[in-house]
Amino acid sequence: MSRADEKNEGLAAAGTGSAAPALACRDLTFRYAEGDEPVFERVSLTVGKGEVVLVMGASGCGKSTLAYCLAGLYPDYAGVLEGSVEVEGHPVAELGPQERSRAVSILFQNPDNQFCMDTVRHEVLFALENVDYAGDLEGRAAELLREAGLWEYAERPVRELSGGTKQKLALVTALATGARTLVLDEPFANLDPISCRRLAGELRTLNERGITLLVVDHRPGWWLPFADRVVFMEREGSLDERSFSPSGVAARRDEFGERGLFLGSEWLRGYAPPEVSADAPAALRARGLCVGHGRRDVLSGVSLELPRGSVTSILGTCGSGKSTLLMALAGAARSTGDLRVSGHVGLVFQNPRFQFLALSVLEEVMVTLRAARPGSPDEELEPEARELLEEFGLSSRAAASPYELSQGQQRRLALLSMLAASCDVLLLDEPTYAQDERSTRFILDLLMERVARGLAVLVATHDVELARAISNQVLLAEDGAVRALSPAELDRYVGEREEPACDL
Repeated sequence: MSRADEKNEGLAAAGTGSAAPALACRDLTFRYAEGDEPVFERVSLTVGKGEVVLVMGASGCGKSTLAYCLAGLYPDYAGVLEGSVEVEGHPVAELGPQERSRAVSILFQNPDNQFCMDTVRHEVLFALENVDYAGDLEGRAAELLREAGLWEYAERPVRELSGGTKQKLALVTALATGARTLVLDEPFANLDPISCRRLAGELRTLNERGITLLVVDHRPGWWLPFADRVVFMEREGSLDERSFSPSGVAARRDEFGERGLFLGSEWLRGYAPPEVSADAPAALRARGLCVGHGRRDVLSGVSLELPRGSVTSILGTCGSGKSTLLMALAGAARSTGDLRVSGHVGLVFQNPRFQFLALSVLEEVMVTLRAARPGSPDEELEPEARELLEEFGLSSRAAASPYELSQGQQRRLALLSMLAASCDVLLLDEPTYAQDERSTRFILDLLMERVARGLAVLVATHDVELARAISNQVLLAEDGAVRALSPAELDRYVGEREEPACDL
């Protein structure tokens, strides 16, 4: 009998009561407030002990919300919940904080939501103290950080870490609890491909040691070699009944497409770098730029040029300085050297929550339009704002707070706000993070249309195949410097970092 068959047999047994599953919910309905439309209703799911279950679905369909419910965060911290959630056979609401965290720990899609201490070492120590770890706290913290390749960051302020490094730290704090089940919400979203491959291997090893994994992700490639089931998230009904084996993924290619989900990179074949004339003027030019935090330089001697109507991508491992460079080019981080910009610069942060200014989605767009067209009456601007929200698929959330949106919706709102400002240079930090294929296509199509009108775009991304498909030039941040990759170097770089194929 195969490992998957053994697990399925165990899952069936769990359903008859002979053994408690790691996680289970029955007839779950969740609303953010009384009277709101439900995010999902009467949803049921069972995760057997030792299983690896991959939950997939379109952006905004409720995957993260379900993960928060299963980990016991909702409704304690938000929302109204009907139905039952059990962890190892016990109602999650009846477990104390320490008991629950030893049973199940969650890695948030946005790692910034997970931290509360000043430095990396203190964050891990805090997690160990919260589960009343009985051994040497300092020794265990050092061991965890070394295993994750984060020991060199031990005394670094968390706020100075790159998004990918924060993602690694969030996983370390989850592991520090010693939880028997890990709920992972887009754990690869901010990681470079080499880190993804390493983390996938580490998670597989943890699972082989008995750790249960419930994974929410838009991209299946890293998980299929060791997942037991794939589950399509639905807003209603039993998710178990709709689950299927990873071996059946290739036969469901059309269903993935109908749901707007990634399955390989063939969809990128429809994209090509924009045509840029040799005499196109530069919208941004940097010479000998040094950027960093405080007195510490992250990158030095940076020289680059962004012609109007062009797309430039910058690649590099987590912590290589990509985000810091974008912040400096936008005037939001320390820099020295020669930086010249023709027109206005817009920046979409890696974490868009940091840039929202208003209390509603509609007002967020209005703030941008008012700044772009001072003196124009709101009666003139509001119809345009609503039209933009309709175009971006956000009109139904116009009255909602930006902080209530899913990560994918927040990113679309941040991009919309910058485009509404009619900027000349647009800097995008991981623009496809937390987006399904349909939303990614929408963003790319919109960008390419604006680029054709003369917009200069600089994209910091870990998606190496995306960078190759859309970019006029690709830069690499490495060893404190930035250099251009030749076509041959780029092909080699992509080949070494491609996500595993999905055709099993």
